[in-house]
Amino acid sequence: MTYLEAIYLAIIQGLTEFLPISSSAHLILITELMGSTQNLFYDVSLHLGTLIAVCIYFRSDLKNILQSIIESKSLFKSLLLKQLLISCIPTLLLGFILLDIIDSYLRTSSVIAFTTIFFGIVLFLATLTRSKKTNINQISLYDALIIGIAQSLSLIPGTSRSGITISAGLILGLDNKTASKFSFLMAVPTIGAIAFYQIITSDIKSLVNNLDINILGLMVSFVIAYATIDFFIKFINRIGFLPFIVYRIFLGLTLIAVFIL
Repeated sequence: MTYLEAIYLAIIQGLTEFLPISSSAHLILITELMGSTQNLFYDVSLHLGTLIAVCIYFRSDLKNILQSIIESKSLFKSLLLKQLLISCIPTLLLGFILLDIIDSYLRTSSVIAFTTIFFGIVLFLATLTRSKKTNINQISLYDALIIGIAQSLSLIPGTSRSGITISAGLILGLDNKTASKFSFLMAVPTIGAIAFYQIITSDIKSLVNNLDINILGLMVSFVIAYATIDFFIKFINRIGFLPFIVYRIFLGLTLIAVFIL
């Protein structure tokens, strides 16, 4: 992998991880078109870059969780922490069980085309629901579990982790900003667990041999992801999700025309 390819993939990861358009689908398609392959530690670096970005952007919320733990001397006094832990369990369990099946059978252009269009329509239908909850504290543990179950669908390439969790949040009555914020905060335990699993199951030599590429990917994905989160939160308050829905359907139809027909 060249430096230019590394930068390009990191930009794609940073842009698409928090937009409702599927980062995995874009990375799979781009690597196919470029004819290059990613080493596992580079994939970890991209995840770490986006993880650091969301942690810094929502540092006040994470600081409140930490303060609650210290003051109460208990892990489970913070409602937000309980919400996040419950929401990530379905994805981690199903990911552990189904990872090999997904890698073997679902990383195809046809699957990505279908899920890109289908879950774009789901997001559109979700935007038609009425917003009742305007604060994360109004999200019940049951709501968090339902959104977590929805997040597990993002294991299928083309679904979009942020897209499906925002859709679930909207359906449960969250407004645009609250659904998006909770979706982004869910990325902390989910992406953190994925990165940790990738690190402990990978060959440390690939980190050493490609250290410059991995650091470059982490830095670029961090900068782009942070800017994307800030842009997205402001954008949906003014314009909403329609541009992303249109893009998903257009991309899906393009994939069908190019790779399937």
